Amino acid sequence: MIETSPNPVLYQIGKGIMEIAEWVGGVPGAYTDVGNCPLFSVTVTEEKIPHFNQRTNVRLKDRNITIESGYTAEFDLDEISVLNLKMFLRATVASGHILHANQALDKEYAIRFTSDNAAGRNERWNLWKATLSPRGPFNLISDEWSMLEFAVEGLADLVNHVASPYFDVTFVTTTSTTTTS
Repeated sequence: MIETSPNPVLYQIGKGIMEIAEWVGGVPGAYTDVGNCPLFSVTVTEEKIPHFNQRTNVRLKDRNITIESGYTAEFDLDEISVLNLKMFLRATVASGHILHANQALDKEYAIRFTSDNAAGRNERWNLWKATLSPRGPFNLISDEWSMLEFAVEGLADLVNHVASPYFDVTFVTTTSTTTTS
């Protein structure tokens, strides 16, 4: 059942599990839990072209047409695993323990976030296809916890998700803390 406002049950304190899968051969591979994710945000984007009526001494905007849609996202990871550092450095792995930075610049990923909120309903966010890039520096010396900060650029998956090419949000009643594919 979807509740409507006003309703205090709809207040939310967000928590959850992020999983990421590399795209291979036109589809996402197995999802992997990337560990603690203290920040995850999504922004729906659009570009509009305005139309103006020029029939008076002051032009009047009378229409806005959307000519582009998409999304961006941001997330932070504070578990500096080989996989997470590989994604951050856009690297390839050699000999199982050497990362060659800036060698996988066009890698694409699918992102799944399943909330386990302290308050509010839970959702599963499936971002079908995206590219990742560093959103800031990785501090090798600091008095704070190390953090990998990512920027996400959403891509349309017009092959596997024609009806909803960017992402879906599904309301779920329970969450799972295990890695699934």
